[in-house]
Amino acid sequence: MSFIVNKLLLIGLLGLVLGACSAATDTEESSENITEETVVETVEAIEESEERSIVADEITTTFYPEVTRLRHLTEEDLEWYDIIMTRLNAIDDFSGDRETVYEIAEEYGEDPEELWFNWLEIVDAKRYGDNGNYAILSEAYHKLTTEIIEKNIVGANIEIISGGSRFDDVKLTTYEHQEVYVDGETHNISYIIEHRDDFKIAEIIEFKVNEEKVDL
Repeated sequence: MSFIVNKLLLIGLLGLVLGACSAATDTEESSENITEETVVETVEAIEESEERSIVADEITTTFYPEVTRLRHLTEEDLEWYDIIMTRLNAIDDFSGDRETVYEIAEEYGEDPEELWFNWLEIVDAKRYGDNGNYAILSEAYHKLTTEIIEKNIVGANIEIISGGSRFDDVKLTTYEHQEVYVDGETHNISYIIEHRDDFKIAEIIEFKVNEEKVDL
């Protein structure tokens, strides 16, 4: 009787050991499967991320914007500036700038077109003159930022939605940020432009896409 009981106990223990081994094997196989699946998913995610990258393989950092030599302001220019600005400041709607300058020209016996042309140069010189004799005017700056995006962002459909800039007149740098639509998705793009050689050279010294720095 004792022999039978011991034999039954031995069989039971053997069953437990085999069961434990089987469970361990299943766990190891399951773990290996999970690991393999995780690796595959990670690789696929990386490949998909690389496929979705909107940054050009090689970043263009040097640009040559259109630069304008500013007008050298004379005493007469400054007098015209005061006369015209006084009149414009009295008007709520500045959409009539040209019309107002024409009226002033007729009052003073000046050629309207000539005074208007001079006025635009005087305004540019007053606005940008503190930074030297040369400047990138508004239209040229817009062309520059458009070219920067076209050179460094890739996609079938690219559109600049909005943007803004801040100029540091001590470091002669411009911080630019733009919201850019690329193939159905909106991205925040920012960069710093360093101006050299009387603004004739614009060098990108930092470039970010969605707050992530891009190697230059």
